[in-house]
Amino acid sequence: ALDAGAFAGVVFVHWLIGQSLYELNKLCPYCVVVWIVTIALFWFVTLHCLERGWLRLPRGVHGLVRDTQWMLLGAWYAVIALLVLTRFWDYWSSLL
Repeated sequence: ALDAGAFAGVVFVHWLIGQSLYELNKLCPYCVVVWIVTIALFWFVTLHCLERGWLRLPRGVHGLVRDTQWMLLGAWYAVIALLVLTRFWDYWSSLL
């Protein structure tokens, strides 16, 4: 149930990311912190459920996720950072 709630939270956060970047055209520091924490919460709750056997993945995929968990989480954050960077490129380049 916790993982299902965390999944719902991460889906909602990604909707909020889209709204913030492409509808509101603004970044709120508080919102960005909520994005980071919600994604990490979902990620680690899901890993915990996989380790306990409450969720099942094929053996090779489970081992891959377990061995590269930090890299996968970092890649997830990197994709969001690239979306923010490209969306506000005019602003970032004006600071230089």
